[in-house]
Amino acid sequence: MTHFQITLLFLIGAQLCAGEEIRGKVLDPARAAVPRAWVRLYLPNGVETRKTQATSEGDFVFDRLAAGEYMLEANAPGLSGVALARAGSALELLLEVERLAQHVVVTASATPLTVDATAKALDVIDYGEIERRAEYSVAEVLRQIPGMRVQQLGGPGSFTRVHTRGLRSFDTALLIDGFRMRDSASPQGDATAFLGDLLVVNPARIEVLRGSGSSLYGTHAIAGVVHLVTEQGGGPLHGEVSAEGGGLGMFRGVARLGGGAWRQRLQFSGGVAHLNVTGGVDGDDRARNTSGQGFVQLRLTPRSRLSMRLYASDAFSGLNSTPFAAPAQNLPSGVVPAIPLPPDQVALAEAGKPFRWGSATFAPSLNDPDSRRLGRFVSGLLGFTEELRGGDAVRLSYQRLGTSRDNRDGPGGVRFPPQFNNSALFDGRIDNAQARVDKRWGRQLLTAGYEFEREVFENVSRDENPDRSQRIYARTGIRQRSHSAFAQDQIRLMEGRLLISLSGRWQGFQLSKPVFEGAAPHYDKEAIASPPAAYTGDVAVAYLPRGTGTKLRAHAGNGYRAPALYERFGTFFFFGEFSPLGDPRLAPERSVAVDGGIDQYWAGSRVRTSATWFYTSLNHVIAFGALQLGQDPFGRFSGYKNTQGGLARGVELSGEAAVARNTRVQASYTYTRAQERTALFAGGLLVSPRIPNHMGTALFTQRLGKRFEWTVDVAVAGESMTPIFGGMGTRAFAFGGLKKADLAASYMVPFNDRHSLQLFTRVDNFLNQTWYEDGFRVPKALAVGGMRWLF
Repeated sequence: MTHFQITLLFLIGAQLCAGEEIRGKVLDPARAAVPRAWVRLYLPNGVETRKTQATSEGDFVFDRLAAGEYMLEANAPGLSGVALARAGSALELLLEVERLAQHVVVTASATPLTVDATAKALDVIDYGEIERRAEYSVAEVLRQIPGMRVQQLGGPGSFTRVHTRGLRSFDTALLIDGFRMRDSASPQGDATAFLGDLLVVNPARIEVLRGSGSSLYGTHAIAGVVHLVTEQGGGPLHGEVSAEGGGLGMFRGVARLGGGAWRQRLQFSGGVAHLNVTGGVDGDDRARNTSGQGFVQLRLTPRSRLSMRLYASDAFSGLNSTPFAAPAQNLPSGVVPAIPLPPDQVALAEAGKPFRWGSATFAPSLNDPDSRRLGRFVSGLLGFTEELRGGDAVRLSYQRLGTSRDNRDGPGGVRFPPQFNNSALFDGRIDNAQARVDKRWGRQLLTAGYEFEREVFENVSRDENPDRSQRIYARTGIRQRSHSAFAQDQIRLMEGRLLISLSGRWQGFQLSKPVFEGAAPHYDKEAIASPPAAYTGDVAVAYLPRGTGTKLRAHAGNGYRAPALYERFGTFFFFGEFSPLGDPRLAPERSVAVDGGIDQYWAGSRVRTSATWFYTSLNHVIAFGALQLGQDPFGRFSGYKNTQGGLARGVELSGEAAVARNTRVQASYTYTRAQERTALFAGGLLVSPRIPNHMGTALFTQRLGKRFEWTVDVAVAGESMTPIFGGMGTRAFAFGGLKKADLAASYMVPFNDRHSLQLFTRVDNFLNQTWYEDGFRVPKALAVGGMRWLF
């Protein structure tokens, strides 16, 4: 190699490693250095971040940066702060005490903003709060969100629903790092089937958008969006290993590791969690779950980044029978008070012996020893980002998501058990590719992009009849593609006090010819067409009067949900026979949502209050119900059909206060009135199922000294109506609402600056309350204890 070639390679390498830097010092309110504070830098126009830890003198540096403005967020125990800095500058990052923490979020606009700079109703739960509350599942974390109802039908690992603002569970979209997480083989094509499998593994934070998000995130974002953001690592090598165990035969182990290499050009983070429940609510509700979540990012140049993320789960859970109504003579006319069958009579029923109903109106979920569910998902994301001059950027991303649910049952149990062991396997796959451009133009940030999605549905049902000639086998295979174009304009006027966001999305669908094998219904009596195209739009406006600590905001948008593949071609297997449930002719769901509110800071930003009014109209929906005999071309007597939707409106009130440096208090109250245009209950009752009129939450956190911390987490809800089939139709059973109070406490034993041992305990439902979710009994008081090694 010649001297010229060596020099040229040296210059090219130097150019690749070149770039500007941001240097700073983290200071407390007395302007003293804050040692070893974590500092996070948000890269413009993207969800990627960089993280480092300040030195013992409070100094930090981010190097190899492209020119432009960046947002920084720093945190230390009892302190937090957010600042803007340009590449090539130095700053003092002043942390504030006795004030409410600012959070940087991406869900409201798909770009980094502080919560106060968004025009939508948004909540953030960072990993620090999750750890203080000692939560093990994502669903439990969400209980503190205003307007959000979490239903867990049993103990750990059981089926879980989330209802946002009085709407259905599948009206809330789930995102992982900006991309949809959903099961294309589930009845509504959403993520609800896997919500109970989402353990707290390696999140940086969870963001929740309340209100329509379809124009940004597409299908299922009618009521809101839950966005799980993966920790992206960076800084010195750090991590934790923890183990805990306690009631219900529960054990959980977690390991997390993060850091950076090659002078932080490579940053990584990963975690693995294992949950094992050997007893459960009735002593035979076993559950196991092993989950992993990891992220790697490589900075190729100061302007280009390549990132990869993997999130996977393998879960098993024992299932019980569905709750059922008492005989008709036990059921009064109108709304039925939910009175459970006494435990001694439940034991007789589970043993197959005669039992007495007494005054009971329903039997809770009876144990079914050989009914179980196996669920798996793997989500992989590959992304490339190139920053252009002037803060512009191009982003290319590809996600592949595979889901699998195998529902197995056998002749055990007492409620309509099958004659032989059987399996209903539902496999889904979604490939998603996205190209996106962000362009800064004066005080506007323009975003435009294209998205391709391909989804696959596979359903195989079989049994284990000893007579091989009589064995059941049926397979349905469906493939659908869609193309989307989306755009967004974020405008800041009046020195940043007026915020305007406009967005729109178009999505078209192409359905391939379905494949049917064996005994599955073929749906060949009607022409099969692709769903019509979707058009969604969204506008949000916020105004911040100067010097008042006030934000006035308004948000309106329309939503759209294409018929799920199961809703169009699904089947039901019962006692050796297949029945069609779907309708290939289904039209899509459409909705309109409006909300408005005010956020106000008080007492030098130590207190924040918020009030929001919301209204959502489900204009056209897909529902499951009875059909007129002889009128359906597929011979169905019940199944999916188009009908009128319902209305949900209400008020969300919330408050948060930093009482002192080490004390935080949060509380919320939600009033919701949700009604259907077409009755779902016998007798014409128009109330929406499972939606209470009143809900409330409270969270109290206090740190005593530098080592001890405790948290009380409270969630309450009023009465709601659950549909249970009884008598001559689906009756409305009135179930009392939950009254759940959890306590978590921890004690830190430091060994040096880098190593410490944390002892912790958590008591769920420490008031030992009893209640039922849809007739499923939930755990009473449950205590666990454990330890965590941090380094």
